[in-house]
Amino acid sequence: MKKFSLFILLTLLSVNTFSQNNSVFEAPKNVIHGSLGTAIALNSGHISYDRLLKQSDNGFFKSYYLTAKAGGNFGIDFSGSNGGTGNLFGLGVTALTGQGKNHFELALGLGYFMDTKNIISASNPFGASDESTFYPSITIGYRKQITKGFVFRTGVGLAEWAYFGFGYSF
Repeated sequence: MKKFSLFILLTLLSVNTFSQNNSVFEAPKNVIHGSLGTAIALNSGHISYDRLLKQSDNGFFKSYYLTAKAGGNFGIDFSGSNGGTGNLFGLGVTALTGQGKNHFELALGLGYFMDTKNIISASNPFGASDESTFYPSITIGYRKQITKGFVFRTGVGLAEWAYFGFGYSF
């Protein structure tokens, strides 16, 4: 019995145990999301595509994305000149904090607003004047995002105004 007990004891002591810990957050490579924004007299809708540029374990921001955006802005204008309504296009960089599913997001970029006013006058008999312009695109908000799946965004920004949005990461 002593030999059997010694055999069991040596067997238990010599068993190697391995465990895996997947605590490192892997940012999704691609994110597609849409958002609706509003202010008192402005409404907007955008669809965006984010592509992962860099992921880091150091610093305040952990993930950096190249962001391409397209959408529309619809203003309320009682003069009939169609002012404030047009198409938006943007390109920028979005930085996310955190390595879990909750992130603070900051996006900086350059946008292009295409707007045409239809005012017929003596100096402009055809009624179309180009009001298109470049603008700085700035967004500050909250993003709930997992490696693969549902994305929720909310915050404030130039062109999106006060916004909320949903998307998918993969």
